[in-house]
Amino acid sequence: MKQQRGIALITILVMVALATILAATIVKRQANTAENTAYLMRQNQSLMYAKSAEAFFSELLVDDAENAADIDHLQENWAKPMPAFPVEDGFVSGTIQDESGKFNLNSLVNADGTPNLPAKIWFEKLLLRVGLQEKLSEAVIDWQDPDDQTIGGMGAEANYYQGLSPSYLPANTKFHHVEELKLVRGFEGDKYLQIADYVTTAPNIDSKLNINTASAVLLASLDPKLEVNAVQHVIQQRQANLQYFSNVSELWAIEPFAQVSNEVRTELNDLLGVQSNYFKARIEVILSERKRQFSSDLVRKDKTVYVAYRSMAPF
Repeated sequence: MKQQRGIALITILVMVALATILAATIVKRQANTAENTAYLMRQNQSLMYAKSAEAFFSELLVDDAENAADIDHLQENWAKPMPAFPVEDGFVSGTIQDESGKFNLNSLVNADGTPNLPAKIWFEKLLLRVGLQEKLSEAVIDWQDPDDQTIGGMGAEANYYQGLSPSYLPANTKFHHVEELKLVRGFEGDKYLQIADYVTTAPNIDSKLNINTASAVLLASLDPKLEVNAVQHVIQQRQANLQYFSNVSELWAIEPFAQVSNEVRTELNDLLGVQSNYFKARIEVILSERKRQFSSDLVRKDKTVYVAYRSMAPF
């Protein structure tokens, strides 16, 4: 009888222990489920707020196209940061960056697949300006052109990329995003970071660089004679006086750009402009003290705006 009672007691204790473990597991799973559900709800809510901000920025760009289509500059409404807008349990904020104020990698190759020589020459000057080899332009062109023949000693086609580990193939089409440049020969690692801030991938290969929104490094790269500090001083002075260029000729008329030869000016004129049609919206949403960031590439065409690319990666 004592043995039977002992076995019964042990059995009861084991059953209670199992029931406790089971209950704890259920509670833990319910907590995880609730947390996951809340996370997904916050993600969806954040995405909806981000798309609302994206629509707001698109309307700003459309309004600008309807009222001041000929010239784009940094004193316009679209260029001003969006103040933090309160929403339930957080707020939304953002800015529009003018991607047309950067060098378009897609301009390096013409529509027929041949290199755009004026764009190539300028890109090589930019590469030198940021501390990279100028002939890396050949690898960027080979990445886009449709053939499998390298255009120079620093070019790279399928046979080069297939020899890497892991191996891959060149796109043989225009860039869809700047980060694709990391895959191109000569732009691995930190080398990509040296030029990332000065290049873009506008889908329109004929798009011109807006001199009103370009950085000092980009404008100084127009000619080796130009010094970045001198150009930066001119930019800051003009912005402080709320000045902007109405046409490209006005750029060549002021110092230090007046030093640039007529030959170089003629070569570059078709690549420069005062209008913008490619923008990047950077949107930040904070809900429940948790930050989420979104980026949207906005293309403006015929007084309408469409989204070319979206990313939820932090910027």
